[in-house]
Amino acid sequence: MNRIKFRLLLLLLSIIGVTMMSCAKKDIYVDLTANSWKVVKMKKPGESSYKKAEKSYMLTFTSEQTYTLELDVNNCFGDYNVTSNGNIDLGQGGCTEICCDSDFGVDILKLLPKMAKYYGKGDELILEGEGKIILKKE
Repeated sequence: MNRIKFRLLLLLLSIIGVTMMSCAKKDIYVDLTANSWKVVKMKKPGESSYKKAEKSYMLTFTSEQTYTLELDVNNCFGDYNVTSNGNIDLGQGGCTEICCDSDFGVDILKLLPKMAKYYGKGDELILEGEGKIILKKE
């Protein structure tokens, strides 16, 4: 009898654990336009680790349809569309061509249109798709 109770208790604890782990602490109701977002780190497709931003790269959703991206030297701009809660379509950005941006900056610009989902986690904005970009409220 004790063995059955133990198994039931173990099963109950397992169900509770799985339920708690599946409750992702994500907030898809992020007001993208409320803040500017500083790039903290990114992970390109096929890479297993993140690359941290060594300089300040700022992404600002200036309206319900446009964004700006400040790189090392150049400023970029593009269109975006929130297709549904947590889903986003970011257009390829056009940039000024003053001089040369770092490889990291160029990688952000190339990776941005490959993002398809977004959510908030604390004061962070996470963009996911073919790779991942982590940004922080500024």
